[in-house]
Order: sequence, then structure tokens, then C-alpha cells
Amino acid sequence: MRCRYFISTVLAAATFVAMAVPLRADTSATPSITEGAKVTIEMTISVPEERVMIPNHKSEYVHGARQLIPGLENALTGMHAGEKKRVELDAAHAFGPYNAEKKTSVPRGELPDKIRVGDITTTTEGKPFTVVELSEGTAVIDFNHPLAGKQIVLDVRVLDVKPKS
Repeated sequence: MRCRYFISTVLAAATFVAMAVPLRADTSATPSITEGAKVTIEMTISVPEERVMIPNHKSEYVHGARQLIPGLENALTGMHAGEKKRVELDAAHAFGPYNAEKKTSVPRGELPDKIRVGDITTTTEGKPFTVVELSEGTAVIDFNHPLAGKQIVLDVRVLDVKPKS
């Protein structure tokens, strides 16, 4: 009886371990992400310190062309279509540190009438900024990236990899 219980326990444990180990697709025949590859990814971005999540979205880029933040691009090197990865980046490897000198006051009249605190818009030169304060006569705007100074977590799935031609 004890032997049968032992075998049942071992089989149950083996089944549990097998279920806990993520299955990976056979990627030996698919191209990996290398310099110049055209890559399509799907990702969700979260900011743990603010309990904020940016919903799942697709993005296409050329690997090595500096179209992604460097920390993410480095983490994706060598991956294949179908693979998933969680990438945790500190501020220095994500959108950089927050720079208080990028915050400035402007006359309220230089902004659209319907602008609100929290809105992100651009200057006439195309430089993005966030409206952080509004009063009758002035507005405080911030040229930092909204995620500057924050740790981010990216859950990424590689959808497609086309090698450099």
C-alpha cells in the first residue's frame, strides 16, 4: 500500500512540474532577432510604482536602428517568433531620469483654449510636452517623457521576425 501511495505521489509531482514548466515552441527553423531584422512585437507596459498599465499593443521596428528604448532592444536580441519575455527596466535603461529643468511656465494664451492638466500635446516645432498646471495667466508644461524617472515592466511577445535582406 505504501509503495502504491509513493508511486501516485511521484506521478502527481511529475505532472505538476511538467505543467509548471513553460513549453517553448521549436524555434530552430525560425530566424532570430539580429541586427537589421524587421520585427513585430506585441507588448503591455506597466509602471509598478504607480500601478498603471498601458494596454497591449503591436509595434514594428528594425532591430538595431534605435527605434526602441535600448534596454528593450537589447533584451529582445536572439529571440524568435512565438517567444515571450518579461523585461524589467529601471529609469536609466527605460526613458531616462526625470529632469526638473525640462519643466517651464508659459503664458496660458499660447495653449489651446480646451487644454487640460494631463494633456500631452506638441509645440509648433513638434516637441511633445505634458500640461502639469493651469491658471488664468500661466501654464506649467513639462518636456520630460511621461515615463521619465520611472521603472517600467514590459511583457513582450515576438510575433514575427524577418531577417535583413
